[in-house]
Amino acid sequence: MHEEPVEILVQLAERGEIDPWNIDIVDVTDRFLTELERRRELDLRISGRTLFFAATLLRMKSECLTADPFEELDEGEVLEISEDDEDDFGLADEAEPIERLEREIQRRIGRKKVRRRPVTLYELITELKAAEKEERRRHRKRAQQEEEPPIRASDVVAVAHDEDYKGATEAVLGCYDVLAPEGETVTVRALCMSLERGTIEVYIPLLFLALEGVVALWQEEYFGDVYVRRNANGQSGDA
Repeated sequence: MHEEPVEILVQLAERGEIDPWNIDIVDVTDRFLTELERRRELDLRISGRTLFFAATLLRMKSECLTADPFEELDEGEVLEISEDDEDDFGLADEAEPIERLEREIQRRIGRKKVRRRPVTLYELITELKAAEKEERRRHRKRAQQEEEPPIRASDVVAVAHDEDYKGATEAVLGCYDVLAPEGETVTVRALCMSLERGTIEVYIPLLFLALEGVVALWQEEYFGDVYVRRNANGQSGDA
């Protein structure tokens, strides 16, 4: 069941075990975990999605229990510090009024998460789904990073050591001349396909050629193709 964890929350509300209009995160978490334990004893399937909701609820419960419950402000409340408050907040010193006000602002900013915790069942489910979506995004990002490791300085140095400078530039320039005998513009991708080499193996020699003024390299848009064109009267280092 795709909506299994949501259905558990809805069933708790339908049975009157939680108030859908006045959510107590601590109580909801405890009842959700109790329901999971009951299903485990009945040998019912518990999906990974349900376990993720349980873990998220536990985190929310932990944040709720560890947050400072001393005071929760309404959105429109004016920042004021009375003489009685100074002792409670540790402000009974000779600090200037501006410094005291800044300290009080920072203290109250730290309680924003407490004020924003979900109040209704709908808000709770919305926040749980948002956390699930963010977790999936992190997994995709980690997977992409594992599949395509970033280019490091050592990779560039390795190319210079594994293949001599002249041989690499001559091979790339020779391929360019075949693809563009009249000095037309070609892409790095086209050179890679023609040479059957990786991007680094082609791009690094092109950088050397560009440094010598033999070719020009440019990119018309971020993450777009890199274009190559031989400069007018451009010659390789051996010419």
